[in-house]
Amino acid sequence: MGIELLILDIDGVLTQGEAKGLDLDLMATLAGLNRRARQSSDAPGVTVCSGRPAPYVEAILQAIDGHIPAVFENGAGLYLPLTYEFLSHPAARAANVFAEAKQRLLATLVASGLAFVQPGKEYTLTLFATDASETSLLYPRAADALGPLTEEVALVYSTSCLNVLPRGVDKGQGIAFLSERSGIPADRMLGIGDSDVDLPFLACVGKSAAPSNANPSIKEIVDYVSTQPTSHGVRDILSRFEVLP
Repeated sequence: MGIELLILDIDGVLTQGEAKGLDLDLMATLAGLNRRARQSSDAPGVTVCSGRPAPYVEAILQAIDGHIPAVFENGAGLYLPLTYEFLSHPAARAANVFAEAKQRLLATLVASGLAFVQPGKEYTLTLFATDASETSLLYPRAADALGPLTEEVALVYSTSCLNVLPRGVDKGQGIAFLSERSGIPADRMLGIGDSDVDLPFLACVGKSAAPSNANPSIKEIVDYVSTQPTSHGVRDILSRFEVLP
Protein backbone atom coordinates (compact mmCIF):
# COMPACT_ATOMS: atom_id res chain seq x y z
CA MET A 1 0.00 0.00 0.00
CA GLY A 2 1.34 3.43 -0.98
CA ILE A 3 2.26 6.27 1.36
CA GLU A 4 0.02 9.34 1.19
CA LEU A 5 1.43 11.22 4.15
CA LEU A 6 4.79 11.49 5.91
CA ILE A 7 4.45 12.49 9.58
CA LEU A 8 7.49 13.56 11.58
CA ASP A 9 8.06 14.25 15.23
CA ILE A 10 10.05 17.47 15.62
CA ASP A 11 12.55 17.29 18.50
CA GLY A 12 14.98 14.43 18.03
CA VAL A 13 13.76 13.76 14.48
CA LEU A 14 13.30 16.86 12.35
CA THR A 15 15.63 18.81 14.64
CA GLN A 16 18.27 18.02 17.24
CA GLY A 17 16.02 19.41 19.96
CA GLU A 18 15.31 22.55 21.92
CA ALA A 19 17.44 25.61 21.11
CA LYS A 20 19.34 23.77 18.35
CA GLY A 21 19.69 25.05 14.80
CA LEU A 22 17.31 23.92 12.09
CA ASP A 23 18.45 21.78 9.17
CA LEU A 24 17.33 24.26 6.53
CA ASP A 25 18.34 22.02 3.65
CA LEU A 26 16.02 19.30 4.93
CA MET A 27 13.25 21.87 5.44
CA ALA A 28 13.63 22.88 1.80
CA THR A 29 13.44 19.22 0.73
CA LEU A 30 10.25 18.70 2.71
CA ALA A 31 8.77 21.91 1.30
CA GLY A 32 9.48 20.54 -2.17
CA LEU A 33 7.64 17.33 -1.30
CA ASN A 34 4.63 19.34 -0.16
CA ARG A 35 4.59 21.35 -3.37
CA ARG A 36 4.69 18.11 -5.37
CA ALA A 37 1.85 16.71 -3.26
CA ARG A 38 -0.35 19.70 -4.08
CA GLN A 39 0.26 19.10 -7.78
CA SER A 40 -0.12 15.32 -7.86
CA SER A 41 -2.17 12.85 -5.81
CA ASP A 42 0.62 10.30 -6.34
CA ALA A 43 3.09 12.31 -4.22
CA PRO A 44 2.92 12.15 -0.39
CA GLY A 45 2.56 15.29 1.67
CA VAL A 46 4.50 16.05 4.84
CA THR A 47 3.31 17.22 8.26
CA VAL A 48 4.31 16.94 11.92
CA CYS A 49 3.07 15.25 15.09
CA SER A 50 4.74 17.00 18.01
CA GLY A 51 4.56 17.81 21.68
CA ARG A 52 5.38 21.42 20.83
CA PRO A 53 2.77 24.15 21.32
CA ALA A 54 0.60 25.35 18.46
CA PRO A 55 2.58 28.49 17.49
CA TYR A 56 5.80 26.51 17.09
CA VAL A 57 4.07 23.84 15.01
CA GLU A 58 2.56 26.56 12.83
CA ALA A 59 6.05 28.00 12.21
CA ILE A 60 7.44 24.59 11.28
CA LEU A 61 4.62 24.08 8.79
CA GLN A 62 5.43 27.43 7.25
CA ALA A 63 9.04 26.30 6.87
CA ILE A 64 8.03 23.10 5.08
CA ASP A 65 5.22 24.75 3.08
CA GLY A 66 2.74 22.43 4.78
CA HIS A 67 -0.92 22.25 3.84
CA ILE A 68 -2.02 19.12 5.71
CA PRO A 69 -3.19 19.34 9.37
CA ALA A 70 -0.52 18.94 12.05
CA VAL A 71 -0.74 17.56 15.59
CA PHE A 72 0.41 19.76 18.47
CA GLU A 73 0.75 19.24 22.23
CA ASN A 74 1.07 15.45 21.92
CA GLY A 75 -2.39 14.98 20.43
CA ALA A 76 -4.26 17.64 22.39
CA GLY A 77 -4.79 19.76 19.31
CA LEU A 78 -4.76 19.93 15.54
CA TYR A 79 -3.59 22.87 13.42
CA LEU A 80 -5.32 23.30 10.05
CA PRO A 81 -3.05 25.49 7.90
CA LEU A 82 -5.42 25.99 4.96
CA THR A 83 -8.05 27.65 7.14
CA TYR A 84 -5.74 28.79 9.97
CA GLU A 85 -7.72 26.91 12.63
CA PHE A 86 -6.50 25.44 15.91
CA LEU A 87 -8.79 22.64 17.08
CA SER A 88 -8.62 21.02 20.50
CA HIS A 89 -9.11 17.27 20.79
CA PRO A 90 -12.38 16.31 22.56
CA ALA A 91 -10.41 14.44 25.24
CA ALA A 92 -8.41 17.59 26.02
CA ARG A 93 -11.56 19.69 26.32
CA ALA A 94 -13.08 17.14 28.71
CA ALA A 95 -10.05 16.97 31.02
CA ASN A 96 -11.33 19.35 33.72
CA VAL A 97 -9.22 17.75 36.45
CA PHE A 98 -6.01 18.51 34.56
CA ALA A 99 -6.01 22.11 35.77
CA GLU A 100 -5.66 20.91 39.37
CA ALA A 101 -2.84 18.54 38.43
CA LYS A 102 -1.03 21.38 36.67
CA GLN A 103 -1.33 23.66 39.69
CA ARG A 104 0.10 20.98 41.99
CA LEU A 105 3.15 20.54 39.79
CA LEU A 106 3.71 24.28 39.48
CA ALA A 107 3.45 24.65 43.26
CA THR A 108 5.92 21.83 43.93
CA LEU A 109 8.42 20.92 41.21
CA VAL A 110 8.51 24.35 39.61
CA ALA A 111 8.28 26.45 42.78
CA SER A 112 11.08 24.41 44.37
CA GLY A 113 13.38 25.08 41.42
CA LEU A 114 13.64 21.43 40.35
CA ALA A 115 11.91 22.08 37.03
CA PHE A 116 10.63 24.72 34.65
CA VAL A 117 7.85 24.51 32.08
CA GLN A 118 7.91 24.83 28.31
CA PRO A 119 5.86 27.97 27.59
CA GLY A 120 2.88 28.32 25.29
CA LYS A 121 0.94 25.15 26.05
CA GLU A 122 -2.79 25.24 26.75
CA TYR A 123 -3.86 21.63 27.29
CA THR A 124 -0.77 19.79 28.51
CA LEU A 125 2.36 20.47 30.56
CA THR A 126 6.00 19.79 29.74
CA LEU A 127 8.57 19.86 32.53
CA PHE A 128 12.32 20.33 32.04
CA ALA A 129 14.74 19.70 34.89
CA THR A 130 16.57 22.90 35.81
CA ASP A 131 19.68 20.71 36.03
CA ALA A 132 19.46 18.39 33.02
CA SER A 133 21.26 15.64 34.95
CA GLU A 134 18.20 15.42 37.23
CA THR A 135 15.71 14.71 34.43
CA SER A 136 15.22 11.16 35.76
CA LEU A 137 13.91 12.66 39.03
CA LEU A 138 10.98 14.39 37.35
CA TYR A 139 8.76 11.32 37.05
CA PRO A 140 8.92 10.15 40.71
CA ARG A 141 8.72 13.72 42.04
CA ALA A 142 5.73 14.48 39.81
CA ALA A 143 3.98 11.28 40.89
CA ASP A 144 4.54 12.16 44.55
CA ALA A 145 3.21 15.67 44.05
CA LEU A 146 0.12 14.50 42.19
CA GLY A 147 -0.86 11.76 44.63
CA PRO A 148 -4.31 10.37 43.63
CA LEU A 149 -4.36 12.66 40.59
CA THR A 150 -1.84 10.36 38.92
CA GLU A 151 -4.90 8.32 37.90
CA GLU A 152 -6.12 11.28 35.86
CA VAL A 153 -2.94 12.05 33.92
CA ALA A 154 -0.19 10.29 31.99
CA LEU A 155 3.48 11.00 32.73
CA VAL A 156 5.57 10.25 29.66
CA TYR A 157 9.21 11.09 28.97
CA SER A 158 10.39 12.64 25.73
CA THR A 159 14.08 12.90 24.92
CA SER A 160 14.86 15.70 27.38
CA CYS A 161 11.67 16.35 29.34
CA LEU A 162 8.63 14.91 31.09
CA ASN A 163 5.23 15.37 29.47
CA VAL A 164 2.13 15.54 31.64
CA LEU A 165 -0.95 14.69 29.59
CA PRO A 166 -4.65 14.40 30.40
CA ARG A 167 -5.85 10.80 30.24
CA GLY A 168 -7.12 10.06 26.73
CA VAL A 169 -4.68 12.48 25.11
CA ASP A 170 -1.70 11.05 23.24
CA LYS A 171 -0.14 11.19 19.80
CA GLY A 172 -2.13 8.15 18.67
CA GLN A 173 -5.37 10.01 19.38
CA GLY A 174 -3.88 12.98 17.57
CA ILE A 175 -3.25 10.88 14.47
CA ALA A 176 -6.84 9.59 14.55
CA PHE A 177 -8.01 13.22 14.72
CA LEU A 178 -5.71 14.13 11.81
CA SER A 179 -6.96 11.18 9.76
CA GLU A 180 -10.57 12.19 10.37
CA ARG A 181 -9.99 15.79 9.31
CA SER A 182 -7.69 15.09 6.34
CA GLY A 183 -9.41 11.98 4.98
CA ILE A 184 -6.07 10.15 4.81
CA PRO A 185 -6.26 6.64 6.33
CA ALA A 186 -3.69 5.98 9.07
CA ASP A 187 -2.51 2.86 7.26
CA ARG A 188 -1.34 5.07 4.39
CA MET A 189 0.89 7.16 6.63
CA LEU A 190 4.62 6.83 7.32
CA GLY A 191 5.53 8.02 10.81
CA ILE A 192 8.98 8.87 12.18
CA GLY A 193 9.56 9.22 15.93
CA ASP A 194 12.27 8.84 18.53
CA SER A 195 10.95 8.84 22.12
CA ASP A 196 8.41 6.99 24.27
CA VAL A 197 5.76 9.65 23.77
CA ASP A 198 5.78 8.64 20.07
CA LEU A 199 4.82 5.02 20.77
CA PRO A 200 1.02 5.45 20.36
CA PHE A 201 1.57 7.45 17.17
CA LEU A 202 3.93 4.95 15.56
CA ALA A 203 1.72 2.00 16.53
CA CYS A 204 -1.23 3.29 14.51
CA VAL A 205 0.38 4.28 11.20
CA GLY A 206 0.89 1.94 8.28
CA LYS A 207 4.68 2.31 8.13
CA SER A 208 7.04 3.50 10.83
CA ALA A 209 10.71 4.39 11.17
CA ALA A 210 13.18 5.97 13.58
CA PRO A 211 16.55 7.71 13.49
CA SER A 212 19.52 6.07 15.19
CA ASN A 213 19.15 8.27 18.29
CA ALA A 214 15.68 6.82 19.06
CA ASN A 215 14.92 5.14 22.39
CA PRO A 216 15.18 1.32 22.50
CA SER A 217 11.41 1.05 22.97
CA ILE A 218 10.90 2.84 19.65
CA LYS A 219 13.48 0.79 17.79
CA GLU A 220 11.69 -2.39 18.88
CA ILE A 221 8.41 -1.52 17.18
CA VAL A 222 9.27 0.39 13.99
CA ASP A 223 9.66 -1.11 10.54
CA TYR A 224 13.04 0.51 9.94
CA VAL A 225 15.78 2.06 12.09
CA SER A 226 18.20 4.37 10.31
CA THR A 227 21.92 4.22 10.96
CA GLN A 228 21.90 8.04 11.00
CA PRO A 229 20.63 10.41 13.73
CA THR A 230 17.91 13.10 13.61
CA SER A 231 17.60 14.97 10.30
CA HIS A 232 20.26 12.81 8.63
CA GLY A 233 18.17 9.81 9.63
CA VAL A 234 15.10 11.44 8.08
CA ARG A 235 16.91 11.73 4.74
CA ASP A 236 17.93 8.08 4.95
CA ILE A 237 14.34 7.05 5.78
CA LEU A 238 12.93 9.05 2.88
CA SER A 239 15.27 7.17 0.56
CA ARG A 240 14.53 3.80 2.17
CA PHE A 241 10.79 4.20 1.62
CA GLU A 242 11.29 5.77 -1.82
CA VAL A 243 9.56 8.99 -0.82
CA LEU A 244 12.15 11.12 -2.59
CA PRO A 245 12.12 11.04 -6.40
